[in-house]
Amino acid sequence: RPHPTSRPARYFAVLHHGGIYADMDIMPIRNVDPLLEKMDLSGNEHKEMIVAETYNLGLTNALFASVPNSTILHRFVRELPSHTRPLHGFEMFVPHFAVLLSTGPTRLWIYLNQNSRRDKILTLNPAGWGQCHQCKQHSSKCIPVEGSFFETTKGGSWHKWDTRIMNFIFCHVHFVVWGALCLLGWVGYVYFLEREKSKRRLQQVVSVDTNLDAEHNEGVGRSEDDSRDGKMKEKNMKYYLTKKGWSIFGSSENFVFFARVLILQYRLP
Repeated sequence: RPHPTSRPARYFAVLHHGGIYADMDIMPIRNVDPLLEKMDLSGNEHKEMIVAETYNLGLTNALFASVPNSTILHRFVRELPSHTRPLHGFEMFVPHFAVLLSTGPTRLWIYLNQNSRRDKILTLNPAGWGQCHQCKQHSSKCIPVEGSFFETTKGGSWHKWDTRIMNFIFCHVHFVVWGALCLLGWVGYVYFLEREKSKRRLQQVVSVDTNLDAEHNEGVGRSEDDSRDGKMKEKNMKYYLTKKGWSIFGSSENFVFFARVLILQYRLP
């Protein structure tokens, strides 16, 4: 597992010496000189960096190249100390975003995405460096396409529990969305039953009060047996409403329906 200081160290090494940096899970499969020579082509004389794109979104610091003493890379490393605590003390709760927003790929992408800096970089598409799609990393090694300079093995040594959650959401959007909708439907269903139960209880109390007032006005007293029968009926009614109100889906048919919706929407990438 790499030490946290290895993330910013890559920037300083390439800034000073120039050349190309690649994570340890990215291996060259042919000469990379043609890739670096792209910055010498006509119209690219002002380009200072080559940065890899990802299938997920944006640019990454897993693979990039730069001329020595690049002005945009120099300004980037000067800004890094101001991003050591990007989540203002909550880094331990979401370590994935703490890495991304401090010295990780998202910080580099945000910096380079400004128009004045975007004009000074070239990008390498995911197929060009053999990146696996995040949702298709079933094998330990991706199969590089023709013309790729690199092949990528399964990496992510810095990934933690929150990274796995984010990857699952990213790769199973339909399942997550339908699961959320079913959960909201269940909450609304239980809320509706609780409201109906409250209305019935209120109607029962009003009915009991009305009967008591009528009996009092007529001077009719209740016997102990009648009182016992009334309490038993109230107890039975409470048991029925509680059982009905806290049933998760109300009936087996509703449960099967929601389960089928959730399963049918689950799609493997």
